[in-house]
Amino acid sequence: MLADRILAVPRSPFYSIMELAQQRGDCIYLQLGEPDFVTPAHIREAIKRALDEGYTHYGSDRGAPELRQQLAKKLAGYGAEFDWRDEILVTAGGQAALHVAVMSLVNPGEEIIILLPHYPPYVVNALLCGAKAVFVKLRPERGFVPDPVEIEAAITPKTKAIIVLTPNNPTGAVYPADVLGQILDVAKRHNVTIISDETYESLVYDGVHTSFLSFPGARDHVIHVSGFSKTYAMTGLRVGYLAAPREKLLQLLKYHHTVNISANVPAQMACAAAMQGPQDCVAQMRDEYRRRRDMLIPMLNDMPGITCQVPQGAFFAFADIRQLNLPSLDFAQYLVREAGVVLTNGSGFDYEGFVRISYAAKPAIIQQAMERMKQAVMNLPAYLAKRTGASQP
Repeated sequence: MLADRILAVPRSPFYSIMELAQQRGDCIYLQLGEPDFVTPAHIREAIKRALDEGYTHYGSDRGAPELRQQLAKKLAGYGAEFDWRDEILVTAGGQAALHVAVMSLVNPGEEIIILLPHYPPYVVNALLCGAKAVFVKLRPERGFVPDPVEIEAAITPKTKAIIVLTPNNPTGAVYPADVLGQILDVAKRHNVTIISDETYESLVYDGVHTSFLSFPGARDHVIHVSGFSKTYAMTGLRVGYLAAPREKLLQLLKYHHTVNISANVPAQMACAAAMQGPQDCVAQMRDEYRRRRDMLIPMLNDMPGITCQVPQGAFFAFADIRQLNLPSLDFAQYLVREAGVVLTNGSGFDYEGFVRISYAAKPAIIQQAMERMKQAVMNLPAYLAKRTGASQP
């Protein structure tokens, strides 16, 4: 009774963790990819003002002109010129921008190169459009930075797109400019489009964020996707955007118009105010995330059998649990049951042996969670011995 396309999408493995946590009832949640800060006051005031002024009707299907103008200025700062009138599309969140790009670009039977570990909706979008997801695994010894040679080796005549996310979720890696330049060169040689997801572009602690758009000639080979949720702590307002050359964007607009007509208009007014207003709030949130990161990583590395590289961006730590000899889903379930700590199993990102911990939480909460987690890790050998003994005939 249902379409094959949706039946092909597996249920998220994260649900089992959440269901277990709800049964326990006293958990500390470090699994969310969401800022814990309240949206800054001047942005909240802007959306209230938009409502009071009657911005409750349909907006332009391309997005509010004043917001697109601000976005064009921002992208020009990367070195890429986009005409705000017909080369920028505002969407109902970054997820919608990604979905519009994939569904408008890729045919059934074609291939999308996805780097592992991946943001799960990349694979879901590939399945929904009937494409094949081709995985290129990132290696811890390279700091989870992609190897352009391995990406090129994965390209076939059916390859239509490469999705690249930097700063990265779940690893927190920030890809160096030279690596991005080489990936772009690969895409040019093979006439493949890069979908560049730069959602966490404002959250870089070590080094700088490099956009694909900063390279000469990039705009003809890149669809740029980003949003406002992470930068301004406004996930619930659901505004994202993409940028693409005029001839592509006209086609993308067909799909977007069918799905959304337009993004939420008062929320777009708030985004315009966010871009035009003071940016101290962004720096303050970034500095606080850095402090939390610097608090979290030593505590993870102090746990027996766990190591964790220092993430350079986003607000996730991707901890190596391979020495614990326990599948990541089993370990995540164990932590919920034994410690009341909720994090995300690496298998959910198609990357076994690791878990993702979000540090978008107050320091006191992180401290309490890590104390609980360390005790559970120290108790793990006895737990495993007991479980193994119980399974013997």
